[in-house]
Amino acid sequence: MPLPRAATIGLFACLGLAGAASFAQAETAARAEEAPAPTPVPTFAAAEQGWIVTVRAIGALAPSFPGSAKLRPYPFPSISFRRIGEPELFSTPDDGFGFAIIDSNGFRAGPVANFVFKRGQRDGLYGLRTVELTHEIGGFAEYQTEHFRTRAELRQGIDGHNGFVASLGADIFGGDGRASLSFGPRLSLGDNRYANAYFSVSPLESLANGRIEPYEANGGFTAAGGLATFRYDFSKDANATIYGGLQRLTGSVGSSPIPNDIGSRNQFTAGLSIARSFEIRGFAW
Repeated sequence: MPLPRAATIGLFACLGLAGAASFAQAETAARAEEAPAPTPVPTFAAAEQGWIVTVRAIGALAPSFPGSAKLRPYPFPSISFRRIGEPELFSTPDDGFGFAIIDSNGFRAGPVANFVFKRGQRDGLYGLRTVELTHEIGGFAEYQTEHFRTRAELRQGIDGHNGFVASLGADIFGGDGRASLSFGPRLSLGDNRYANAYFSVSPLESLANGRIEPYEANGGFTAAGGLATFRYDFSKDANATIYGGLQRLTGSVGSSPIPNDIGSRNQFTAGLSIARSFEIRGFAW
């Protein structure tokens, strides 16, 4: 075969192979574009599921009855829950027992309960009515930021004094991560039933007691004052809090002969709280 003709045939053969290769690559790319992308295999981080349960033992010194000048020791427990990974929120020992069903952007609200110990005929109350142990139920609402909280509780007595009461408070708090301080004002209100149960004196009671005059108390603002706390964290799971507060009886209840002639208008409180937290893992709801 003459050389020019062989070169021509070789040239066309090379062009044909190159064209076939280009066509094959184009067809492969087109099929790759048409084929669905493989589904990535998801990777899941191990989610923290469970609760942190905090149990507190509180030893409190408080007036033996509303309007008393004598302090008596009152031990009582407390328990709270939060999800693992959630920060512990600020609270004070005078908060009622409650939990939030609304929790959004620092605002929390939910049911709350409290109790008032029985008032008997002691500490100068001879002849006056006995007010049994009172259980109060109701609701709370609070707003909390990094160093400030305001809180309101509205509660109805279902036995004992059978009255309606409210407590309002605000706190400034902060610390270095291990030790922390808080302080803030407190304001208390009560209706006529509450005021009458603890601060009214009937003519018959006055006669039986012999020391105080008859008096009819009315509801309204009942006390104003403040509370301060100091907390120290021994570890992430254990801490202790000491606290002290003073409220002065105001309004109609402050003018009652019960605090003025038998007890005191100044109502002191103090106490110590020891807390221990435990993790319960493996479930959530």
